[in-house]
Amino acid sequence: MKLLFLLLICISSVAYACGDNPNAIIQGPFKDDSFENGYICFQHTPDKRDVEFYLSYESKDGPQNNLVDVFFYSDAPVEVMSVFFAPINTVKSVVVLLRWNVNYEMNGIEYPYYYEVKAYHKHDNGYELKLNSSIDAQLAGYQTKRNSKIISYPLDNAKKIKQYLTENYGT
Repeated sequence: MKLLFLLLICISSVAYACGDNPNAIIQGPFKDDSFENGYICFQHTPDKRDVEFYLSYESKDGPQNNLVDVFFYSDAPVEVMSVFFAPINTVKSVVVLLRWNVNYEMNGIEYPYYYEVKAYHKHDNGYELKLNSSIDAQLAGYQTKRNSKIISYPLDNAKKIKQYLTENYGT
């Protein structure tokens, strides 16, 4: 019985392998039906400053574990706030909301957080970046605070992002 239990633990860890260090995963693994036995996950780099986005799946050449993107430290470590699938121009996409705790102040206005939304479309062997603030400036911005009044970044959660994407990149 103990052998069976140990075998099941080993098989389940192989089935859900994603990234290069399971102890560093901060989001996921999330099932990704776009690929055979597909999973996406996000993990810290060893120095915990950057975050790596991985896709793992089965291919005719065997198991694949591909690094999709790296979200870099910029004045502070990056945080993955939300990850979800959503259609963009009718193509199922992975959407990621990132946040940095920047704590800037200029002319009496505080800038506690900087946000960025990135969307990835499936291509042959993985994902490629298709939508970000370089393409649509609304996909990045700051939370601000002036005279104790906080003005949130308009796309600071998944619900708001989905609504924005539907209105601007829907069918």
